[in-house]
Amino acid sequence: MLGQLNDKQQQAVNHIDGALLVLAGAGSGKTKVVTERISNLLRIGVPASEILAVTFTNKAAQEMKSRIQKQSNYFVLTCTFHSLGARILRESISYLGFHQDFTIYDEEDVLKLLKECFKLLNLKEDKASIKAVRYKISEAKANLILPEKYTEDEEVKDVYNLYEQRLKSCNALDFDDLLFKTVLLLREFPEVLQTYQRRWRFILVDEYQDTNTSQYVLMRLLSHRHGNLFAVGDPDQSIYSWRGANINNILNFEEDFENTQVVRLEQNYRSTEHILSAANSLIAHNESRYEKKLWSSLGEGEKVAIEILENEKQESSFVVERILQHLSQGYSLNEIVIFYRTNAQSRNFEDLLLKENLPYTIVGGMSFYQRREIKDILAYLKCACFEADIVSFARAVNLPKRGLGPSFVTKMIDYAQGKGIPVLRACRQIIQNQIPQEVKISPKQRKALEEFMMVIDEIKELAQVRAPLKEILKSGIVGSNYLSFLKLDEESYVERKENLDELVSKSVEWEMEALEPSLNLFLEELSLKSSLDETKGVQESLKLMTLHNGKGLEFDVCFIVGMEEDVLPHINSKDDPSALEEERRLCYVGMTRAKKQLYMTASKYRFFWGNPKIMSISRFLNEIDKKHVQVSDSEGENFPENFEKLGSMVIHKDFGQGIIRKVYNTSLGETYDVYFSESKSMKSLVAKYAKLKMV
Repeated sequence: MLGQLNDKQQQAVNHIDGALLVLAGAGSGKTKVVTERISNLLRIGVPASEILAVTFTNKAAQEMKSRIQKQSNYFVLTCTFHSLGARILRESISYLGFHQDFTIYDEEDVLKLLKECFKLLNLKEDKASIKAVRYKISEAKANLILPEKYTEDEEVKDVYNLYEQRLKSCNALDFDDLLFKTVLLLREFPEVLQTYQRRWRFILVDEYQDTNTSQYVLMRLLSHRHGNLFAVGDPDQSIYSWRGANINNILNFEEDFENTQVVRLEQNYRSTEHILSAANSLIAHNESRYEKKLWSSLGEGEKVAIEILENEKQESSFVVERILQHLSQGYSLNEIVIFYRTNAQSRNFEDLLLKENLPYTIVGGMSFYQRREIKDILAYLKCACFEADIVSFARAVNLPKRGLGPSFVTKMIDYAQGKGIPVLRACRQIIQNQIPQEVKISPKQRKALEEFMMVIDEIKELAQVRAPLKEILKSGIVGSNYLSFLKLDEESYVERKENLDELVSKSVEWEMEALEPSLNLFLEELSLKSSLDETKGVQESLKLMTLHNGKGLEFDVCFIVGMEEDVLPHINSKDDPSALEEERRLCYVGMTRAKKQLYMTASKYRFFWGNPKIMSISRFLNEIDKKHVQVSDSEGENFPENFEKLGSMVIHKDFGQGIIRKVYNTSLGETYDVYFSESKSMKSLVAKYAKLKMV
């Protein structure tokens, strides 16, 4: 078995005592190294009970466990961080004053308990505030901050303190406690710590770059006595800071553990050379990393194809055309993926895939037209078009909350159906005092209903005069105060707003193509799409997912779309060097998923809130070594090496400010097509004569 390992893998497997950091590049066989190292420990006589392997997901733990049992027929404790914490606490939590038969509260239980705490502290018990405090408490526990040490917000501190008291009185823990309380236990009771240090003399941690503060401290405590910590990870694939992962845990490993040895796994068994060299040249621009260069013995393969398209519609057409081409060459849909930075980007591709009848699966998310915020706004539009639509009425009337809850909805629907009239007509009768006494509503509810109907009537009026669809949609979004409602959940606000932005863009695109555009027909098409986009039961399907969801996966053919500034890298990283480096790592992760063919696409124009915006090509495309890419534009022309000037803002002494739309070579040398906003004209300028100044 050991003969199947390369030299570096063999070196890692043979390591016995002391700390070892295995820098495992993408596709370098790290799981094999971990399981072989455990098998080697068993072969030299280390008892299985003294070995502990920890990873992040149940799936990864189960895979590792089954491999070890298959190779050695021994049971080695292989678990997630949280299940390790639960195991320790089940044995020793009495030291913290809990009984061993504690219960673990799920998210619903936690929110109910927090609601009680809010009530006892006379705080406003709205859902958004409770969720916000829940997030703050979770963050504090991940960073090992006790209630009495919490200083960020006095109100949160009070809730946190009472919440902990209530948990203890219920003999309950929340999910964060499985790490938080375990670290407290081991820190406060040295005799307990020594028990577990003696029990597990050899500790292995997978995906070490993803550890947060509590996970890092737990591993340091358990390994401190013997120093036998075998950590496997790759700082170049650290993409989860928003979950609390701290890249410094792996970057500082040699400082934290004495006499650390470092082994670099650089041979990649997944991708061809051009793909790996392109990825290497990109990630080399990061400063927070260990130096390593992936290489492959699978041959040069195809160069990375970079395609610059006019707009996102052309982008999706290009991608689908290439997918059909690869299918005709014998590739399976299961081996093809479309990666994007944000979920909202899936919409254009979904539309075209549905049209081409190509089955697809949204991995780690849901279809664009099934997303909550999309269905919410469409419910407003449907109410305006179809006054008898009780489903849309029930969804929209109390969104945002107006005091028109389920009992009011039931009352109105029952009355309308009893009289044989549309439910919206019944609402108008209420406002005009034309409904009998048995259908009673409070003055507050009447006012709320008037506000709801004003939004519906404005949408209806705009639809009747055939106003642009984007104006109708904006009327629904703004009139209903829906964005303020979304802001109540800060964690998901940006993504949900991006999805609404994409819906507005969709309306502009649809209206430009429709023979007789109308709100009714637009809603009809979207209803058809939302019922067609279910591909359950189809064994073979194309995968669509965010780059974050691609970690750990691999595909023959990968498309990374939306390679523009403010998209990838995301606009939120613009002024933060560490966030920008994480965006670069995210792009690197996407690139290294590709086995045989990698496409990276960018659009010169992209719609935002229904308005076209001139985009700049992502700096990441410019950072890739040009020896490993083939770049072409929407007209099939190849770019010279300095295609990165595309999208740059420039100033000409006579024509004013413009933007470079095209770069190409002529007999006179490098030439630019520049669009000048003042004259609204395109001019072809030879670089050496034009003397353009970059803005």
